[in-house]
Amino acid sequence: MSTRWIDQVPEPKTTTTTQPPQQMQVLCLGLSRTGTMSIWTALKMLGYRTYHFKEIHKPENLRDKHLLCWREAFYAKLYGSGKPYSHEDFYKLLQRYDAVTDAPAVNFSDDLIAAYPGAKVVLSTRNPERWLESMVRSYHAVLESPVFRIALTYIIPQPLSLLSEVFELVLRDLTGGDWRSRQKLSEAFDRHNAHIRAIVPKENLLEWEPSHGWEPLCNFLGKPVPDDPFPHSNQGDDVAKGLLMYARLRIAKWTLRKASWPMASVMLAGASWLLWRRMSLGFA
Repeated sequence: MSTRWIDQVPEPKTTTTTQPPQQMQVLCLGLSRTGTMSIWTALKMLGYRTYHFKEIHKPENLRDKHLLCWREAFYAKLYGSGKPYSHEDFYKLLQRYDAVTDAPAVNFSDDLIAAYPGAKVVLSTRNPERWLESMVRSYHAVLESPVFRIALTYIIPQPLSLLSEVFELVLRDLTGGDWRSRQKLSEAFDRHNAHIRAIVPKENLLEWEPSHGWEPLCNFLGKPVPDDPFPHSNQGDDVAKGLLMYARLRIAKWTLRKASWPMASVMLAGASWLLWRRMSLGFA
């Protein structure tokens, strides 16, 4: 019996007219923080079933252990640990979707392009300096946060430990292992975009930014332009703020359970003051 997580995912249900390679219609292969949440929302409005990092937490994907599967795929890619994911493995992992965006999927762009040769490719981009700032405010803000590390180490080792590991693997893959290096991350942005431009035929590639709105995206996909305004989602460091707030709440609950009430009151008062102080000074 296989010990791989992906081998425990049920085989995709197919028909004679819709096989896995034809099922995927759109590959949005811009890196995280290039408007991937906006394009996820937009593609759903256009009728696509779109995979994004946040889809990992849907009940059916929790059941199929998507987070463990992506970690497994990264381990095979980065460390040679286990069998690399095949086209059939990606068919299984993404069987409920006909469009994909965001990490961790975009870290496997070459595999997805090869697995789904008929899919249209959208490369979402943005100003490189602003992209790096956004990555630091999101990925690095979480992974380097003392609050998050405390919660991770002492209070809630699962599922945050797995989530943070996948976050770190995303960065390790982009930077060649030195995930804390801002310079290598900046270089990865240019390298990734140049690589996608080089391997995707021009007629099958749309370079796009959220500021471009509906028209170029819909024209490229052959869809009518919706009457609704284009969605602009997940501005700034919303994801990082949400995760850090969750970690703080769990620390507070743990403190109340484990410490005596007088001690808990003192600890919470001190933590609240420190949090207020950090926020007033503009720190996460």
